[in-house]
Amino acid sequence: MRALEMSLGDYIADRTESLDDEFIREYFVEYSKEKIQRLTDSEQYLFEGSRGIGKTMLMKYAALQVNASFEKDSVLGVWVSFEESIRLERIKMIKNGIDPFLQWTMGKILLEVLIKIKSLKPDNIDKLNSRLSNIFGNEESKNNYDFYFELLSEYIHVLETGDIEDNMALKDQAPSTHLSNILDNPNSFKTFLKKLIEDFNLKRIVLLFDEAAHVFSFTQQEKFFSFFKGLRDPQIACKAAVYPGITNYGKYFERGQDAKELSLSWFPNNKDNLNYIKQILKKRIQDYDDKYWQMLSVKPEIIDTICTCSNGNPRFVFHIIDELESTGEFKNKSIRMQKVINSIRVVLETKWKEFSTLKKRLIKYNEYINQAEDLVKKFLIPNLKEWNIKRRDKASKLSIGFYVSTTLYEKIPQVFEVLAYSNLLSIDHTKKSIGQGHFGYFMSFNPSILISDGILKDVSEFKNISIAIENNQAYYPTTPKMDQLMETLKFENEYHCSNFKCDFKTSEEDFAFCPKCRNEMEVPEIEHESLYKILRSHNIDNLKLSHKIISRLSEKFTNIGEIYDASIDEIRMKYIQDVRAERIKNAAIEYMAG
Repeated sequence: MRALEMSLGDYIADRTESLDDEFIREYFVEYSKEKIQRLTDSEQYLFEGSRGIGKTMLMKYAALQVNASFEKDSVLGVWVSFEESIRLERIKMIKNGIDPFLQWTMGKILLEVLIKIKSLKPDNIDKLNSRLSNIFGNEESKNNYDFYFELLSEYIHVLETGDIEDNMALKDQAPSTHLSNILDNPNSFKTFLKKLIEDFNLKRIVLLFDEAAHVFSFTQQEKFFSFFKGLRDPQIACKAAVYPGITNYGKYFERGQDAKELSLSWFPNNKDNLNYIKQILKKRIQDYDDKYWQMLSVKPEIIDTICTCSNGNPRFVFHIIDELESTGEFKNKSIRMQKVINSIRVVLETKWKEFSTLKKRLIKYNEYINQAEDLVKKFLIPNLKEWNIKRRDKASKLSIGFYVSTTLYEKIPQVFEVLAYSNLLSIDHTKKSIGQGHFGYFMSFNPSILISDGILKDVSEFKNISIAIENNQAYYPTTPKMDQLMETLKFENEYHCSNFKCDFKTSEEDFAFCPKCRNEMEVPEIEHESLYKILRSHNIDNLKLSHKIISRLSEKFTNIGEIYDASIDEIRMKYIQDVRAERIKNAAIEYMAG
């Protein structure tokens, strides 16, 4: 029976980062033991999957599993989120100074490691006091590790929110020179972790880095993966959750060599894949109201359509259920298929809106995002719909996607990668022969697109699909639309003033110095055009909040940055008290983190 004080939203919460350990243990559904084992072994892994597909849930559960057997195995599992990394963008880097991003990244990891050691309370915890007293240089607090935790936490907070213009000012902010030296050099940091491993007789530390690329700027990503590579050690196992396509590993990090690859993939007509999503949904919905689950599952075509359209993404399926409830469908005697399709369309449309807003975050991919949406909606979907109509008339196998020749893909990979990042498209990077000496990759649409756009009539048609080249279309650089697209995506350099506070920019090469402030001109990395500054300036209408709350907030706040900086007390106002104020604050943090 449903607990009256709980809403459906409490059971289908989709931001796993904010879920507590008890919820993770209660609602985790195991799909692959192998993936849990790899996330806890001694190897380095890149854990790749599109947004919302379940990477965070797996990583948090893996950490819980490791620590549950800590007494027996002496393996320490530490989950680390880098959600606030965008704040570091405000600090300008000057040569020969300590790096605020590395200070913050290693500081976050160290703090989480220390907290986890304390919570598991090994027998020789006194060594932790001694070790921390050495780096903080405070003999008076030798037996108070909580004091050192607080010092480190305050330093991280200063890095995130302090009034710091450039990295030269950080020398006066660190609790000790020894600490800043440890946090500025991956080798020093690794040495310190090795000392902790020795102090506590650990077999290894497993570091599970969540959102390890998505929340970082383009420049931060390159620094992070150099750091990731530098941590490699038999006793330090690093696992990083990454997104397909958009991650910048830099010149010195080689996928497969510096870290093995582990991916979360899904295919709509795989029964095991489908059952996995059903089990996730069933466990949560039944705990809320068993009547809801009976209504969803009484007709196989209803639950199969909903779960298939998830594309393996629990977050997407939760949103479909939420939309069905908000339209009152669960108050009827039964759930109607047309209402399911309508809900899928609403959720898909929201996903397209989110895709469009990526232009504000993935500045480097701005034009690719514009062109990708246009390509899908005006060319690829109509083509595929017409293709299946003809094949249906001939009783032939149907298609759920298309092939892209490797030569075409290599010229405009970003167009397809941003779609894969948003889980609108899935890319199989296995090279297949597509005839006449060409090779290509198969790309399939999110099933919600296939159903809502009528490319497939209903979920039963997934039984008649084929990815064989003879049953699918293929696109090449010579395809007129693709040739036109490649021409459109040829860019010229844009020159910006090197002064962080100056907004002058030009496409002309003639300016060696800025005419406004006389600082040197440069060609910046596109995304380094202060993403932090750009996102802060966005209107509060962009937050995922009701129109009423936005209207009330607009009386006090003009942009997202102001809410992002505000305390809960500062957000409070008439009709907005503790719970709503916290929700508003979290909405701003989520927007800045993406």
